[in-house]
Amino acid sequence: MNHIRQRNYLEVQLKNFKDFIPFCPNDSLPALLHEMSKIHDRLEKLREYTIEQLVKEVHFHYETRQSKSNFRTI
Repeated sequence: MNHIRQRNYLEVQLKNFKDFIPFCPNDSLPALLHEMSKIHDRLEKLREYTIEQLVKEVHFHYETRQSKSNFRTI
């Protein structure tokens, strides 16, 4: 993945977070806004890059976690 692809991915993710705000529970809203702020900061940094920097490869990995709902106590 290069910086251009990462920028496009982050823009889509930010849009999805913005669309989710009306449905977000009030106690989870600060965490969502914090994540949105981190994405926005990264996008601002990417907008400063030159074309040569944008086409360079970026090390990027997805982290998969188990849902808390899978760990029910009986």
